[in-house]
Amino acid sequence: MRKSGVSRRPRKVCDSGVRGAAHSRAYTVLKEAVLAGTFVAGEVVTLRSLAERLSASEMPVREALRRLTSEGAFEALPNRSARVPSPDRRQVGQILELRAYLEGRAAALAAGNMSLVQIDYLRQLQHDIDHCIETGDPRAHTAINRAFHFEIVRSADNPVLTPLIETLWLRSAPFIPNTVNLLAGRPSLCRRLGGSHHARLIQALQARDPVGAEEAMQHDILGLSTLPGFWESLDHGAAHVNRHASHRRPQTPDRY
Repeated sequence: MRKSGVSRRPRKVCDSGVRGAAHSRAYTVLKEAVLAGTFVAGEVVTLRSLAERLSASEMPVREALRRLTSEGAFEALPNRSARVPSPDRRQVGQILELRAYLEGRAAALAAGNMSLVQIDYLRQLQHDIDHCIETGDPRAHTAINRAFHFEIVRSADNPVLTPLIETLWLRSAPFIPNTVNLLAGRPSLCRRLGGSHHARLIQALQARDPVGAEEAMQHDILGLSTLPGFWESLDHGAAHVNRHASHRRPQTPDRY
């Protein structure tokens, strides 16, 4: 009897570890999908559809959805479903201002920390971004641009600042598809809005110029608001969501 009791304990520890790994994987994969702009503003997703998309069981997906909802990536709906937020002009403006402030500070800190190897890596990422612009690959462009920004955030070496910036990127995700659509087929505009700011940012980081790095990062982020049609696209998305919501019967959100 004692042997059987001893044999059960490692199995429980193993099962717990497997569950933890499954939950962690579901959260990571779903978070990556959100950041990649996979979901559009106002889109409703169900627990079942997400589980199928992630090739996972519903339990870890439910926990991942709960965590990402608490971080602002989704809004809870009844019947084991959730909706991608549809921020209005005021909310988008606030998100961009906060991103500019916090990522600007991250760039200023990174200016004192980045090695020449890391700066060369940023140059390579920018080269890859330019290639995506020329070939018209918006999905890769979005992913590489995010890698560029977070390489700088990591170099800031501030564990308090990093999760705040990650949360703002999650809240920015609903209007990523709008931005990509507006830039599609307009390579000169892409280079003017992003490439020039990135070039100045890399130059400031190499010169260990915190003020220049902070300003270049802020101009890069706030430059989105100068994109022709940017604000109008947000209004169109909000109107679509409001029309869709008017046909739904009010219900009390459940907890997945």
